[in-house]
Amino acid sequence: MKKLLLAGAALLAMANTAAARDITIAQSSDLRSNNPGVNRDGNTDSIILHIVEGLVGYNNVGEVKPLLAKSFEMSADGLTYTFKLRTDVKFHNGKPMTADDVVWNWTRYLKPETKWTCLKDFAEGGAAPVAGVKATDAATVEITLAKPSAVFLGLMSRPECGFTGMISPDSVAADGSFAQPIGTGPFMWGEWKKGEYIHLEKFAGYVSPENEGKPDGMVGSKRPLADGVKFMVIPDASTVKAGLESGVLDTAEISPDLIPEFQASDTMQLIVARNNGKNLFYIQTRDKVLSNPGVRRAMAMALDLDQLVAAASNGTGEANGSMVSQDSVYFSETQKKRLPYDIEAAKKELADAGYNGEPISIIANKRGNVPSFPAAVMAQAMMQQAGLNVQIEVLDYATQVDRRRSGNYQVISQSVAPRLDPALMYSFYVGDKDENASLMWDDPKAIELMNAAYAEADQVKRQKIFDEFHELMLKEMPGIFLYDMIDVWGATKKLKGQPVWQSNARLWEVSVTD
Repeated sequence: MKKLLLAGAALLAMANTAAARDITIAQSSDLRSNNPGVNRDGNTDSIILHIVEGLVGYNNVGEVKPLLAKSFEMSADGLTYTFKLRTDVKFHNGKPMTADDVVWNWTRYLKPETKWTCLKDFAEGGAAPVAGVKATDAATVEITLAKPSAVFLGLMSRPECGFTGMISPDSVAADGSFAQPIGTGPFMWGEWKKGEYIHLEKFAGYVSPENEGKPDGMVGSKRPLADGVKFMVIPDASTVKAGLESGVLDTAEISPDLIPEFQASDTMQLIVARNNGKNLFYIQTRDKVLSNPGVRRAMAMALDLDQLVAAASNGTGEANGSMVSQDSVYFSETQKKRLPYDIEAAKKELADAGYNGEPISIIANKRGNVPSFPAAVMAQAMMQQAGLNVQIEVLDYATQVDRRRSGNYQVISQSVAPRLDPALMYSFYVGDKDENASLMWDDPKAIELMNAAYAEADQVKRQKIFDEFHELMLKEMPGIFLYDMIDVWGATKKLKGQPVWQSNARLWEVSVTD
């Protein structure tokens, strides 16, 4: 209650003091750390995205493109990547970024004492182990891997890694402690009043990467059109709604049940954007009942997926039974396939599997910004029509996560955050369940295909791998994928531009008119 009162008081104070051309946005929790890729969460990633940039970044369809690099090339053996750097990049302190700065950053990231979240990916034994980083001239960097990795560039671009953002060595104090991020992004570090807000300032010297004049993931036009961005820490949804209604807040994520109200408003606008995250039913394939693929296929065929998605998403989602996002460059005709909605066929699958009415429990949570509970309710009703004895167990989110990680469940209705490379999405679900109980599917062929996708860089060959994986998934049904996640945001009608991308606030090319 004390935090709620503080947030409300801060909103009232801002009504009189907010700079006219700042963008003011609400987020549900405070920044964890301003050290890129260290002690991070989703809200932290959204802030860091505006401050730092990596050598490469994702575009809208999940391709990795140059960002601070002007270009990159991979050697024939897949072990050496050569990055030609842009010469128009400056850090926020005005110093030009050079190849030596890139080497300094990588050296720092790879030191265990930095506590970089992604060290395991790039260290020995990781998915893209870095064997060496060197500057061959002032604008060229070579990074050598210990083994070929098709996901090296994608891993570098991940939010969890702090985007492997390049920061000035001046970001670190003389004693080696981290001071503040001096990056290259469109906004600069300003002020952090813990528990209340984080303020970023426009970087007047920012130069966008080569682009076609429009935003494109991390790599398109990135002009800072506002004087600054203020991220207000407001965990209470009703306070966020009041802030948007009053115009004190310019934009924020909202609960999907507010969609009709925002659609009908004269002063507010609704912003709906699909991302690469997933809403799904996670199935325990080692459960006594659900270990039979026939039972799992019957569950899928009992679902009128289009109707379920329409209801669970408040009409914003579109059914997608693939692990690959509809917006991905790898979303092919094969990826569009899903098991048919067929109650009689589902009943036959159950009979052939010897199913005899054993109870099946779906674990759900009631967080307002995900469809966990409504999707479970719809699925229960549909599956019961096929003769499946389905019950719902409602847990708080933290307990639900613990149950998934321990493998103690039959079915979990959950949402999984975006991962733009399909191979990285697969790794969240596929692997040895004896080593990691949180994984969903340990079929040897699925593991083989995932590993192949990690090693194969050719896009055409990767497409064949992903398509074969999808066909195997339809046969085995280790989980039921419902639809790609939807970001539902509200904003004042004075806001121009798209303030959200892949569940991150993205406030370049966004402005607020008087």
